Amino acid sequence: MHRMAPDMPVRMVEGDYEADLAGVVNARMALEAQQEGFDAVTIYCYNEPGANATKEVCDIPVVSSPAASMAIASILGNKFSIIIALGGGKGKEAGGMGRTALLDIVKHYGLEQKLASIRAIDLPPPAFNESLVSEHDIEQLRNAVLNEAVAAVKDDGADVIISYGGAKVNEYIQKKLPDVPIVDSHGCTVIMAEVLVRLGLRHSKKAYPKPRELFKYYLRNK
Repeated sequence: MHRMAPDMPVRMVEGDYEADLAGVVNARMALEAQQEGFDAVTIYCYNEPGANATKEVCDIPVVSSPAASMAIASILGNKFSIIIALGGGKGKEAGGMGRTALLDIVKHYGLEQKLASIRAIDLPPPAFNESLVSEHDIEQLRNAVLNEAVAAVKDDGADVIISYGGAKVNEYIQKKLPDVPIVDSHGCTVIMAEVLVRLGLRHSKKAYPKPRELFKYYLRNK
C-alpha cells in the first residue's frame, strides 16, 4: 500500500532541509503501519529521510531506495554510478543539494569502495515522475540520463548504473547499454522488503535500539 501523509511539510526532498522535515513524519507513519499489522515499510526516496529513526521505532523490516538499489548494484558488478536529480548542477562535478547527504548514505552502508561516481541531472525530483510529465519531457530526460550513464561507464569506470528514472527512461537506457545493468533506484525497494519478510529478517536492534519514549505527533500545516 502506498500511503501519503496529510501533514507532510514538503513536496519533494532534495537536501538536508527537506529531509529533516520529512523524516519525522516518515518515522511516525511507519510506526502507525506496524501497529496496523503491516509486515514491512519502505521509504521511497533516495535521501531516505528518517530511515534510521524509522528503524529505531519499528520492529518490522524498513527498506529505503538507496539501501535496496545499492545492495543489488553491489552484487551485479565491481563499481556502480548513481544518476540522480541534484539541484544546482549537472554531471560528475556538480555539487548540488543532496550530494553530501548521498555520500553520507553510501558511507553508512559501507559501499564507498563500490561507488564509481555520482552524476547529477539538474532537475527537481518531480521531473522524473513519468506520470506527471509529457512525452517530450521524457524524451529529453532519456537523453540526459543516457549521456551521464555513458560518461559514468567510459570515464568513471562504472559497470553498473543506478538510475533515478522511471520505467520508460530505464528501459531505454538498458537498450542503449545492453552490457551494463541498469538498476531502478526505486523499483527494487518493495522487492527487497518482500525478500526480508520471506526470510524472516529485520534490521538489527543492536544497531537501531528502540527509543526510551515513543511520541504520537502530527505537524500543523499553515
